[in-house]
Amino acid sequence: TEFDSDLAFLAKAKTNPDIFTERQMRGTEWDTPKQSEIAKFERLMAKTDIAADDPMIKGMPICETMWTGKCKRLASGTIDKLNARCVLRGDLHKKYYHVTDNQAFAPVSRNSSLCSCEAVGRIYEQHYCSGDVPGAYLQGEQFQCEQVVARPPPGFRKWDERGVEILWLMNNPMYGQDDAGAIWNRTANDYLTDDKPRGCEFNRCPHEPCVYSKWDSPPSSDDYINRVTCGTYVDDWRLYNDPATEAKRESAWIKNRLKERFGLEFRASDPEDDFFLGSNRTSLSRSNATLHATTFLELSVKRFLGSLEALDEFPPSWSYSPSDPSMQKDWEEACAKRSCDDKELIREYQQLFGTLLHAVKYRPEVEATLNLCGTCLTFPTKPMKGWLTRTLVYLGRTRKMGVTYSNKGKDADVLRAYADSNWSETRSTTGFCIMLAGGAIAHSSKRQHCITLSSCEAELIALCDTAVELIYIIGLVEFIGHKVTGSVEVSTDNKGAYDLCHRFTSAQHSRHVDRKLFKMRELRGASIVKVGLVPTENNPADLFTKILGRSTCEKHRATVMNTAADERKSDKSASAQTKANVTSTGSAVLERDRAAKT
Repeated sequence: TEFDSDLAFLAKAKTNPDIFTERQMRGTEWDTPKQSEIAKFERLMAKTDIAADDPMIKGMPICETMWTGKCKRLASGTIDKLNARCVLRGDLHKKYYHVTDNQAFAPVSRNSSLCSCEAVGRIYEQHYCSGDVPGAYLQGEQFQCEQVVARPPPGFRKWDERGVEILWLMNNPMYGQDDAGAIWNRTANDYLTDDKPRGCEFNRCPHEPCVYSKWDSPPSSDDYINRVTCGTYVDDWRLYNDPATEAKRESAWIKNRLKERFGLEFRASDPEDDFFLGSNRTSLSRSNATLHATTFLELSVKRFLGSLEALDEFPPSWSYSPSDPSMQKDWEEACAKRSCDDKELIREYQQLFGTLLHAVKYRPEVEATLNLCGTCLTFPTKPMKGWLTRTLVYLGRTRKMGVTYSNKGKDADVLRAYADSNWSETRSTTGFCIMLAGGAIAHSSKRQHCITLSSCEAELIALCDTAVELIYIIGLVEFIGHKVTGSVEVSTDNKGAYDLCHRFTSAQHSRHVDRKLFKMRELRGASIVKVGLVPTENNPADLFTKILGRSTCEKHRATVMNTAADERKSDKSASAQTKANVTSTGSAVLERDRAAKT
């Protein structure tokens, strides 16, 4: 069982040192967290003790349980407490109870959904608060056919006076149970959408099943007033409400109902600093908020480099961009070789890549770099690992940067999108970003699924991908109360793709283009979007398709992340000190880096 538990959490342990396996939880410091977890089972009446020979459980397979632990940290990165969790062996549960993939599926909100809620909230200066549900899965209401028999974890097993083992008949799903997420999602959704007084009377978004909203509509009007929006991610929830008195009253009533039903404790409203789903949120006013990953990046730097001071040992140029165009050559050499016998290098490369991947949500300018690095996961080279290290150093030095949403900029309430592609490789790269409240609420950098025969076709595929995402974004933002008036402008820098979106033609150089790629033309014809042509130097989607030089990278980064609207005070003195330290050791480090690449 210990060996299996190590395997079960190996993937997470590779990129998260705060997660512990059962074998690592044998110390006395874990005694209290384990006892608290069992006490939670008792308090929530999640289990019933039952003898192994009880007729009630005759024929029901017994699933093993095990311990997993996590070190909970505050927004500052300091340790808050140790959390122990008793989990069911999901692999055994799926095998013994024949749970299908559809029965086990549970939706979670996308990052773009939560960013959209934040952007709309800043446009209308909504109040904000966040909270989490304690022991969420243990509060799921399961049907009798979904009940499970579990063996208690080591250290908490009992026998009756006859020597018969005491098992657990689960009244609620356990963490690790294959369908626990689906049961909890069903329970939360039923309560949120049920009519008053039984539920909260929310409407569920048809585009994003983890976003809920409610509002009052005046007679003969499409406007939404007194809006309250709830964004959920398993047990972490966000609540937004309009500043109107009625909306405040409704939001307070919802908080009380959720506390009574699930024990959900919301933190203070409109905090200057908040920590949600591993990211920081800083808001100095209700019209402005910055989402950043400062805490996560500081912990990552300490993990891989030893300390924040170690950032000063690397070249000064690494402070300004995550990579430069010379990376393309190292990537091509790695792809040509396609082999690596150094298992330690593979392990270190995958650990670092997995860690940096989390930062992409709030640092979109590194996505193109990580896109190339991700293609070398099974055959890394030392130069490619050097580029990952450079990305970590860049993020560490600029760790306070993030995406800012504000209603103060020009056309802040206007939804717009940019699309681009890179036709320099066998399979082109699609890049796009969708903007609202000044910042990117959705962005992507990914390889296309087919080999295109022209740059025009590659651009049409990028426009098609953007169109599909835009349909979802339009539906979501309108559901939570932001009316999209007129056509959404989608900009491309390819004249051929622009022309094909505006006219029907069958010419020598366009007959090879598949009809399905004209999704953007279909939306333009329906007046949902209007396709615009912009120069390449003014297309911020270029940030997601190519490895750019410093000046171009900084220009597009400022657009996508809306850095001009960031109201936080910049720590200029610390930045200057960092640059001074870097310069003093720069020559030696440059020589070391040059040797490492060769």
